[in-house]
Amino acid sequence: MAWQDIFTRNIGWKTTSLLLAVLTWITINTIQTGSNPDRFQSQTLTEQRVDNTAIIPLAPAPASTNRIEIVQAYDIRVLKLPDDPTQYILQPAQVTLTLGSDADPAPDLTSPTAVKVLLDPTDIPPGINVTNKQVRVLVPEGTIIKGMNPERVKVTRIKPAPSPAVKIEPVKKDSSEGDDADNGE
Repeated sequence: MAWQDIFTRNIGWKTTSLLLAVLTWITINTIQTGSNPDRFQSQTLTEQRVDNTAIIPLAPAPASTNRIEIVQAYDIRVLKLPDDPTQYILQPAQVTLTLGSDADPAPDLTSPTAVKVLLDPTDIPPGINVTNKQVRVLVPEGTIIKGMNPERVKVTRIKPAPSPAVKIEPVKKDSSEGDDADNGE
């Protein structure tokens, strides 16, 4: 068998086999590059104008000069009714917050009146004295809570001991002393 016969014999099958191999390679290559997260790094993002006259590259967002970032510990306040004698022990009693703001004017995030960390124990069932509870954080408008540590605190309910009932006895009047004292003699 000569070399010429090896290349020309069954040329249709050989061509079909070569085309299938190329299509298989293109399919595998497309799948691999489709899942690659770096495939868009070399591309430039563009924005098309409404009038379709020009395509302008997207400008980066201007850096804010009022950027605030604060990490500070805040005391947890327990919400309860004024006449509720129940006391609560919180472990830990403080929460460390990471706050940020781009607001103009910048809020005072170090003030305890501006940032409030609250715990609402009203939904703890009466039979439960120790539980973990999530704290709520109230911040000024335009403030972002970037982190909170811890998010949940251990709450221990301490019911006050009932005060002993004081018996009030009515004062008995002695009839002989009462008459003299009333007359002034």
